[in-house]
Amino acid sequence: MGRDVQRPKVALIGRPNVGKSTLFNRLIGRESRRGGRSAIVAKRAGVTRDRLYGVCEWDGYEFTVIDCGGIGEQSEDPLWLPVAENSLLAMTQADLVVFLTDAQSGLTLGDDAVLKELRRHACPIVVAVNKVDAGKHEADAFEFYKLGYPDVAFISAQSGRRINELLDMVVARIDWSSFPEATPAFAAERYGARIELELLEAPGAEAREPQAGQAGGDLEVEPGGEGGEEYPFAWAALGPPRFVPDLSWRDEPVQLVFAGRQNVGKSSLTNALLGEQRALVAELPGTTRDPLFASFMHGEQRFELLDTAGMKRISRLKLDVDYYALIRAEKGMRSSEVALLTLDGAEGINEQDKRVAAKIEELARAVVVVVNKSDLLTEEGGPLDEPLREAHLDYVRGELGKLPWAEVVYVSALRGRGLDELLSAALRARENFHRRIDNTVLRAVLKEAIALSPPPIVKNRELRFYDFRQVGNCPPAFLVEINEKLLMRQAYRRYLENTLRKHFALGGTHIELVLYEKRKGAKRGG
Repeated sequence: MGRDVQRPKVALIGRPNVGKSTLFNRLIGRESRRGGRSAIVAKRAGVTRDRLYGVCEWDGYEFTVIDCGGIGEQSEDPLWLPVAENSLLAMTQADLVVFLTDAQSGLTLGDDAVLKELRRHACPIVVAVNKVDAGKHEADAFEFYKLGYPDVAFISAQSGRRINELLDMVVARIDWSSFPEATPAFAAERYGARIELELLEAPGAEAREPQAGQAGGDLEVEPGGEGGEEYPFAWAALGPPRFVPDLSWRDEPVQLVFAGRQNVGKSSLTNALLGEQRALVAELPGTTRDPLFASFMHGEQRFELLDTAGMKRISRLKLDVDYYALIRAEKGMRSSEVALLTLDGAEGINEQDKRVAAKIEELARAVVVVVNKSDLLTEEGGPLDEPLREAHLDYVRGELGKLPWAEVVYVSALRGRGLDELLSAALRARENFHRRIDNTVLRAVLKEAIALSPPPIVKNRELRFYDFRQVGNCPPAFLVEINEKLLMRQAYRRYLENTLRKHFALGGTHIELVLYEKRKGAKRGG
């Protein structure tokens, strides 16, 4: 992966429900594979909370688009004030602001409140009058010229009408001298690298689907619909078990995703790892809706991080935005390498934590169990001593029966404690997620294990083994060639899996045993 391109930032600013997220999706749709991701769109005001970032390309120029929550009390969101403050922070970061308004409602007091904030900043401003769906509606939008800004575009974010004029204005107003690599002069170099990467990836590969009959329960949702966007992970299209052909994955960013129920501190941990206030943090459960994507460096290693909405039962989803947030959370886990199952150390493990753990195990990812708020486990908020850590670790292992192989780390987002340990555990889990084992050694280990503890005889029939070989990684998958699948009892299957984990140190990652029934008279493959 090449070095990062420094791009100017363009913030979409406006009162609630003027179409900022619709415009964001329209703009980043041109470059969704390179960092774009859809924002949730709904008719109710105040859906967007966190700042979302994506890349837009126009005529060879590239800039980062920031989707912000609405500024003003018109929002139906109880968190409208911190959301507005988060948007104002984006304004200070921006090299240009697109002030988005609504032609159908005209200038309002809410627009005046946004204008007061805009005039405190010196960056260029382009006015985008949205919901001008036809030429006959433009006359009704002329009142926006009285704002005094020379660049006014009449657009429809929904249909894409006259978006090109808006983009021309944006490109013309940005000072590109500070961002030479994001200009057409470097476009051939950037796109050539992208085309080369796409040729290396498997064409048409689909994201890994959960197998029928596995756990998940109330967390099961149908993919597609509003959740059909693509996340910016290099290995998001791994498909069925197969080998990543070489070690080039070590040069790619480590793909992490925070997963867990609501209010366990995922967004606080995201901010702690990034070293800035990117994710909105509040006591209200369900603060995060859109998955928040960010990248950061730790030492010499780059990480890509996705902070997802808290997962809860389908039966408890009251709003469409909550349903779409749940879909995106699951898709984020499907697209990651390492899922960070986040628990609340102070509250302990409840049934919803167990459901999330079952969902992660079903999706066959590498996993690190993150016990947040560990400072609340001690009287003075200090680190856990060894006896307390061991006792709590036994408790976590006992409750999370689906993930006995996952490493457990204790962190405190508030105190910034345990973050290095978390990232080190994620690196180890990722290494095993990509692990390849020599088939000769694999056969020797499993044959010895079977000789020491033969499988039980079922109804006078004996389970026979013919061959063992690794057939894929991400996660590691092993083919077990036997005479009859029905003779493989679940307890013995776990015995074989534990043998693999013990001899090859496959901690931190799901592994898969693929049973292949050899037909009588068939020749064994090589």
